[in-house]
Amino acid sequence: MQINFSELLKFISQNIDAFSSNLIPLWHPLGFVSCVIEDIPSNNTIRLHYWPKRIRRVKNPDWPIHTHSYTLNSLILKGKVRDLQYRTVSGIGKWIYLVNYFEGGSEIIRTKDEIQVIIESDEIRCCGEQYRVPRGTFHQTQVPINESAITIVILSNYSEEPPKVLGDCKLSKKYPYDRIPFDQIHFWNEVREALNHHLS
Repeated sequence: MQINFSELLKFISQNIDAFSSNLIPLWHPLGFVSCVIEDIPSNNTIRLHYWPKRIRRVKNPDWPIHTHSYTLNSLILKGKVRDLQYRTVSGIGKWIYLVNYFEGGSEIIRTKDEIQVIIESDEIRCCGEQYRVPRGTFHQTQVPINESAITIVILSNYSEEPPKVLGDCKLSKKYPYDRIPFDQIHFWNEVREALNHHLS
């Protein structure tokens, strides 16, 4: 079921001056920039995601296939993204890591479990399109390095189960990632332009 983003986009547009002054975007381990929008009149979490052109800051090692502890509904505000979703099968292939959050960052911790994944859907989502990733579904989102994209996401249907990441078995059992700030002025200028284009 798709979500109607219209009222949410208007709300963000009307309050963007306050948001751009108070909300700091942070680099995400998957290489894009994420900013949580607070004070939304809703029980859900709202975030803006931005893939800057020619620059990404991915975690090391770069393992992009992961799950969420919530359902994700996304609207493309600018550019296009490749939405890959997977189904799991038993077997030896990728190790399951659990995501642990702490103040200022996160880490992934290797479990003893291995699994294989097979592509279930592979879609290019263009500006103005919506798509959904169910809670617990392994997926990844790709934006070419020479392109930029902005999405707004609504996170709902939370569970207490930690997110998972699929990776190779390395010597270290933990991989931390510091979520450092991104250029606040640049981020909000890009968001403002995308909103104006989408609402015009």
